[in-house]
Amino acid sequence: MNVIILSHERSLNKAEGLLNALSDQNVHIVLDESASKEDKPYIKLANNIIVSKGFNVIDIISKVKHCDKIWCVSENLLPVQSQLESYYGIDNLSAFAAEVLSNKQNFDDYCRSIGLGGFVPDSVTPTFHSQLDRFKNKEIFSKPDIGTGSNVFFPGDNQNTPNIEYRRWNNKHHFLKHLKDKQSHNEFFDINKQGIHTKRFNFKTCRIMFQEYFWSEEPSIAPIGHVSNGIVNTEFYLKMSKVKYGDQIDPNANPIESHSVSQASDIAKDRAVWVVTPDEVDEKIRAQIEFFMNTVIKSLKVKELFFAGPDFHISNEKLIAIDFNPRPGQFMNILDQLSSNSIFSPIVHNTPVVMKKKLLWGCATLTPGKITNISNIEKLTTYFNAQNTTLVVGMNIPEFQNLQNKSFNINFNITGNNEQELFNNYKHVNQLLQDCITY
Repeated sequence: MNVIILSHERSLNKAEGLLNALSDQNVHIVLDESASKEDKPYIKLANNIIVSKGFNVIDIISKVKHCDKIWCVSENLLPVQSQLESYYGIDNLSAFAAEVLSNKQNFDDYCRSIGLGGFVPDSVTPTFHSQLDRFKNKEIFSKPDIGTGSNVFFPGDNQNTPNIEYRRWNNKHHFLKHLKDKQSHNEFFDINKQGIHTKRFNFKTCRIMFQEYFWSEEPSIAPIGHVSNGIVNTEFYLKMSKVKYGDQIDPNANPIESHSVSQASDIAKDRAVWVVTPDEVDEKIRAQIEFFMNTVIKSLKVKELFFAGPDFHISNEKLIAIDFNPRPGQFMNILDQLSSNSIFSPIVHNTPVVMKKKLLWGCATLTPGKITNISNIEKLTTYFNAQNTTLVVGMNIPEFQNLQNKSFNINFNITGNNEQELFNNYKHVNQLLQDCITY
């Protein structure tokens, strides 16, 4: 079978599981930039590595004459997948479905159009300030309409302390005052009218959207799985605990205990994500999630797709769907590595998935300060995520630690048999690391 995988070079970590699973197939991986085989040795599993700036479809079809299946690990490339599937005669992802699934505003609007409005927050992508009047005095949240929480693109913004992206606002007046204080009121709306075009997102038009803000009353939950022959298959669920920038964190607390925190902070980031099996999810919640997923996939007529999410926030006994990610997630790849490649391979070969280990992916919660000495850290390296930065003497440990902090990325891969064991192991490993550090 001839298979194409579409991926930005920066997103190759999300393709690792697929490459391992498809090692018995003829795989062409299409990238926007050359990748280092030393840093990312798994790309050697592809039979053919194609570098196509801008993912030019004419360039791709000239190099791949026949294709049976296409997988995409970067959601902004779904329109490219749809074009290629049309050329190769693959009945899967329509151009319309690709536009809905690759843009968060389109996704919210589409859900409302098919009767799922009760599941999604009110949202708008404003090009002038009065469009924010719809929120009245409600809390709102600003974010890009494409990409994920670890990506920012608004001019002058910073991933860890953003001015605009991934921020909560008390109400529209709070946001508009922020623009006035930054002397960027007109500039913001002018930029949102034109859109932002960056190589990171294959120059797909990006804008800042606003959603009504819902803080989940307990860890949010997300289905993880795939669509096969038009049928939604949820292999497992993830629970997610967030921490808000500025809140005090007890380094010895387990991830779930830090979830319910003060509403005073503006920026929320994932602190820990962990596996739960379907039987560990409340039956009513699971039924609502299954209804939502099946309605979306059936109405879009999608045949084959990996998905991570949406994140379902729980608010006043309602489920609010945030950010459907139509691709394999990084967590799924980590779990696949720790489970001897037993997640992706069964999926692509249509056999049952057997989860060998449960996983908690959590950030270290260390005492902030400047490191003066590190000792015996080698004994903990088996717990470190492959994407981590390196702890070194002289480094400043920041106050705000989270899974998406790219400048200080110290995350653990913790295994266990059940939820409580995962939490206990996390606390133990975090304390062992803390004991290695002198300030």
